[in-house]
Amino acid sequence: MGYPHPSHAGEHPVLSKHFGDAGARTFDGWVKRGGYEGLKKALGMTRDQVVEEVKASGLRGRGGAGFPTGMKWSFMPKEVVKPHYLVCNADESEPGTFKDREIIRWTPHQLIEGCAIGAHAIGAERIYIYIRGEFTHEHRILLAAVDEAYKGGALGANVFGSGRRIDVVVHRGAGAYICGEETAMMNSIEGKRGNPRIKPPFPAVAGLWACPTTINNVETLAAAGHILRQGGAWYKGLCRGNPKSTGTKLFSVCGHVQRPGNYEVVMGTSMKELIYDMCGGMRPGRTLKAVIPGGSSVPIMTPAEVEDCLLDYEGVVAKGSMLGSGGMIVMDDSTDLVYQVMRLARFYAHESCAQCTQCREGTAWTTRILEKILAGKGRREDLDLLLDLADNMTGKTICVLSDSCAAPVVSAIRKFPAEFDAYISREKQPVMVTA
Repeated sequence: MGYPHPSHAGEHPVLSKHFGDAGARTFDGWVKRGGYEGLKKALGMTRDQVVEEVKASGLRGRGGAGFPTGMKWSFMPKEVVKPHYLVCNADESEPGTFKDREIIRWTPHQLIEGCAIGAHAIGAERIYIYIRGEFTHEHRILLAAVDEAYKGGALGANVFGSGRRIDVVVHRGAGAYICGEETAMMNSIEGKRGNPRIKPPFPAVAGLWACPTTINNVETLAAAGHILRQGGAWYKGLCRGNPKSTGTKLFSVCGHVQRPGNYEVVMGTSMKELIYDMCGGMRPGRTLKAVIPGGSSVPIMTPAEVEDCLLDYEGVVAKGSMLGSGGMIVMDDSTDLVYQVMRLARFYAHESCAQCTQCREGTAWTTRILEKILAGKGRREDLDLLLDLADNMTGKTICVLSDSCAAPVVSAIRKFPAEFDAYISREKQPVMVTA
């Protein structure tokens, strides 16, 4: 199709190897490139054997939580008394993240193969791929690929002659960020308002229609075919020394770098290597000011924290933030951090489902206070009020949307206090904040 692709394969490309290759988009093209061999191998194995292979790989959830995938699959009941369901989370709405849409755009069969492997592992016959409503181009590509997969025998009543039935339903969302939360997503699929559910019960016990359900991210499932084809030990070997964070990871890098885009790197790669060597560093004449490493819902990092940070789950936590979804927002010294944090708070206030008081009221109050500071009407007590609000918003709601609002606000106040002081002391000119 000649569609532009801001994607860059690293030293060991796995998921992004065929990005930009239109031939890999079709069923026949994917098969020619080794596709569906992992699914065929999995169909010749028991459910437990597939789960153990994924456990051996060390694969962890790539949607942000980082929970071990094989362990998550093992939580599903061994006996299929009620129907089992697999839900693929393709509702990529986190600001700063744009990796999953690239997988769907270029290699939809990579995702379908991984979904089918996951379905077999958990004893499910039906898969729901919940795709973000704004992904109109990717939605068309995915629908065409699912149709091809049925015709090619990778889906349907007798997958590759195994006697195993696996069906896929592509469910299109309607633009609600909250539906990216797994229990809100299940409510949405059921035709209900997309409000998160209280846990327990957890989805593996009572998920879709009160039946056992597993929810995995696009990038997580896309890795499954490669793991089954080449082995868990091979995948675990793709790391730079940390056995708890294995394989490769896609990072969506945006902001003030010279070469923004999707980059696939081995876990444990230096953050500086990604920003300066792969992405070309800052724009001419500018210096690094801050980085949000895992999508907008994680704490902001300073240049000093970036300096020797390793890109794996433990490495980023050691520097006071989280790997998250891998949506890296890079900001140079031209950035007004107070304004940017206000924009993030406004986003979360708008996207709150309003079910929990702490989130409904807290995100709105946070936004108004930041707007007041930007308008030159702030007081030093406002910073304490923001921190107090954040404390009441964190860990006290059904889902973590309010936590996601609090994290960048708290980290900005604590790590970049001069930015706020400049507005409060009237040293900096007020900013007219528009809706």
